[in-house]
This record gives sequence, structure tokens and C-alpha cells, in this order.
Amino acid sequence: MAGSSLAGLVSPEAQALYDRLRERGTLRLGVDVDGDAPETLELMAAGVAFRGGEGDALLRPVGTAAALRLLVDREHADLVNRQARLAAGWRGLVARLGFHGVRAGPVAGDGVEVIDSMPEAAAKAVELYAAGTRLVRAAFTVTFETEPTAHRLLLPPPAALAAGAEYQGLYDVAYTGVPWGRRLMADSAAAGESVRMRKDVPTKMILVDDATALVAVAAAGVPALLVTATDLLRVLADWFDLMWRDSVRPEGDDVPLTAAQRRVVRQLATGMTDEQIAHESGVSVRTVRRHIAVAMRALGAETRFAAGVAAARKGWL
Repeated sequence: MAGSSLAGLVSPEAQALYDRLRERGTLRLGVDVDGDAPETLELMAAGVAFRGGEGDALLRPVGTAAALRLLVDREHADLVNRQARLAAGWRGLVARLGFHGVRAGPVAGDGVEVIDSMPEAAAKAVELYAAGTRLVRAAFTVTFETEPTAHRLLLPPPAALAAGAEYQGLYDVAYTGVPWGRRLMADSAAAGESVRMRKDVPTKMILVDDATALVAVAAAGVPALLVTATDLLRVLADWFDLMWRDSVRPEGDDVPLTAAQRRVVRQLATGMTDEQIAHESGVSVRTVRRHIAVAMRALGAETRFAAGVAAARKGWL
């Protein structure tokens, strides 16, 4: 299907070029397609298109199944690298902040203030969340204590959104497992926050306009740190952005999948056809397609292969 054959694993421009290649078989470089265009270079760098013909004047595609395998392998390698950077970044951050255990207490220094009470930390969170003028990044995890705020939820102020501020809310996937967690994400999204999820969010944090951050360093909720040091803010911003890249939107009916539906999703991620899945699972093709429809709705995926990729990122598999 045009526009979806590579399951969103390349840019829209590269996807469109690949679809043209699959329709035509080959394209002439410099005539049918710009050999130095970003989308051309992207496909060649990913190994899903290559030069051929006399003088390497033609651009040829690899088959869709092979292309998907190459792209998924690349995505997996990139994910492993990002996870390693995330872990190293968190260890480095904790070490630089001087935190060595629950209640041992981080040491204050230039650009780092210790907040040692939950009410004060909650009040500061409300203050910071409402103060954004450009970009507010917020990370949430259910494993850390939360002090109820006066308004119960941290919601983007309409005035800030109207002025062009962007709010990014990153939630641990565990929020989908409880009604209040799903409601919190739904209310935040309705208020204008860009809501994403990932399997593991190691702490709570609010980072406002790359100028101030509030970070919880212990599961008990305190002590929390108010950070204004420029070098530490850069680490926090990079750390959040890496997690944001490795996240998914909580679209569709986010319901648990049965064991049979999970198996079908895993098979989808390998590029198997409905008939192959049915044969391997010992069920009818109609049953396979029903499982696929449920999984796609639950994952907010537009294609079957994208459902498999999204399920893996959510930690469902």
C-alpha cells in the first residue's frame, strides 16, 4: 500500500520515493530523481535502495520484506544505543548531583537547590509547570510518591499554549494499567499537552524552557532538586529527548491484549502474512484478522507492521 509499505520507519519523503521505486522498478538518477536529495541518500544509507546499471546511473529498491528487516534491525540497534546513553546519562547525573541513596541527601551547589518537603516540592511543580513560555518537558512515573496539588492535575495553561508554548508529557506505560492513570493522560492531552508513553521512566521531572528543572531523586518524593545550572540542564534535556524519541502515543483503546493477540502482534513484527500466521497458529485467517484489528485499535497503529513495532516499544511483547 502506498505510503505505508515501510511502516513509518523512514521519513515521509523517503517512503514516497521508495513507493515510486517499487512501482517503476528503477529510477534514473539525475533524470527521474535527484541523486543527492535527502530522501535518496536516506534510502541508500538504510540499504533499502542502491545504485546500479551502467555508470551507477540507476536507483533500484530492495524487496519490501528485506527492506523491513533492514529497517527494523537498524531501529533495534538505534534503540539499544539510546538505552545505553540513557542509562549512562542517568548514572552521570546522579553522580554529579552528589546523590548516593534515599535520604542520604544530595549536596547543594551552584545551580542546585535541595527541596526537602513534599508540600514545597508540589508547590514548586505547580509553579514551574505554569511558567513555560517556549517548551515544558515533564516526565512522570507511578513508582514515585505524589503530593496532591490544589488543582489535582498539572495542566498546560491556555494562555501559554495560545502564546505558542509546547508541553510534552512523558508517562510510564504503567499509567495505562489503572483508571486514574488513563484519565490523567486523557485530561492532559485534552488540555493541550503532547502525551507520550514509554516502558520505563526512572524519575519525575519538570524542565521549563531549558532554564529551570525540578527533579525527584528518590522514590519517597523528597529530596527533590531545583536545578538552574546550565551544564546539568543540558544533560536533563538530552536525557528527556532521548526518552521522548523512544516513546509512543497512547492512541486508540489502550486495552490489554490476550496471549493469542500478543502472539499475532509478534508475528506481524516479523513481516508474516495473515495466511502464514494462521497456518503457524492453527487458527483461521478470519481469526487472525480479528486479532489484528483489535491490536491496531489498541496501539493506534495505521498499518499491521506498525502495530508490531508499536507493541514492542510499549513493552507489550
